[in-house]
Amino acid sequence: MTSLPSLDECGLDETGRSIWRKLLEAEKTALEYIRSNKAKYNDPVIGIRILGFFLKDFRAHTLGYGSAPYARLCREITSCFNKSDDKAIYDALVELGLRYRNYLLRVFRSNTGGRPTPSRHVSRPSFDVVKERILEELGKAPQTKKSVRKQALLRDGYRCAITGVYDVQSCIDIDEIEAVADRGGSITLETEVAHIFSESAQDGDKEYAATVLAMLEMFGLGEKAKSLYGGQVNSLHNVITMEHNLHAAFDSFNLWLEPVAEHENTYKVCWNPRRLKRFSLPIPSRITFSVDPAAAAAAEAVNKELMLPDRSLIAIRAACARVANLSGAAEQADQILRDLEDTTVLADDGSMAGLLSSRLSMLTSRFAYVHGNDVPAAQLMT
Repeated sequence: MTSLPSLDECGLDETGRSIWRKLLEAEKTALEYIRSNKAKYNDPVIGIRILGFFLKDFRAHTLGYGSAPYARLCREITSCFNKSDDKAIYDALVELGLRYRNYLLRVFRSNTGGRPTPSRHVSRPSFDVVKERILEELGKAPQTKKSVRKQALLRDGYRCAITGVYDVQSCIDIDEIEAVADRGGSITLETEVAHIFSESAQDGDKEYAATVLAMLEMFGLGEKAKSLYGGQVNSLHNVITMEHNLHAAFDSFNLWLEPVAEHENTYKVCWNPRRLKRFSLPIPSRITFSVDPAAAAAAEAVNKELMLPDRSLIAIRAACARVANLSGAAEQADQILRDLEDTTVLADDGSMAGLLSSRLSMLTSRFAYVHGNDVPAAQLMT
């Protein structure tokens, strides 16, 4: 978690600097609250810092979504200053920051990574037959995670789009892919389909969806987000083929992609060095997405298109990843998940109050009414 920079270092315009003064005061109040209460889950600090770092990020990174998010967030924060007293202003700022965590960060962060189960077919189909089957399903709605994974593998040349390692299951299933991998002496590992706009975010109720859509409208993504919520989350423009461990890092905001100006479909690969310090594969500093030539020719022959990952969705996810790491929101989410794995029953002494409060704050689309203090944690947390 990183403290908000000083007023001289915030890099904002006059409007932003006037807001920054209030955010620094609120951060100080939140830190004093955490120290005096010895709280493990510092939601107030994270809420304030999310506002500050989103404000800085929207000001500094406009590629992919323009300047509207900065102006919108300035208005939202300023509206908090209309409250009756300093305590009410502080509470409103914390609430707004946590609202961004609970909605905007959640919609791009997920924990859906899962390993496929390898199997070997008795009779392996030819590459041409596989392409024909996949392209026949392309464009049909709604797509499933299984069908879009096959399409993404075809588009990405049956390789992780970041590291270039070949998908081990595809090598098992398709002779031609195995031969290409063998000729190049390439590594084969498990790959998965990583969603840019989180697949797990579809679980929210209508109120949750409406709030997220309202937030995404400031990025000019209203209609695109509606389509993703309308059952098209499993679409080629929303998925990337990734090696299993990279997928897990991507889902948890420990890896993200930043659009490179004036280079179409080109991205800077960024990651949290503490989380990927000992990653076994070399991670390139920059990648360019492209459709595998053979797949592109096959798709064109049947008048279909293998869409590349959407630049604007990637840009917004990058903003969320940067803010989640700087504010401490990503670290807090990981800590909560670890604590939940170690906890089965709510403690009588109230020691789980912080965990419960933070988790319930993040699960804004669900409600629980608890009788007594012996309810299994899994009943509340899942």
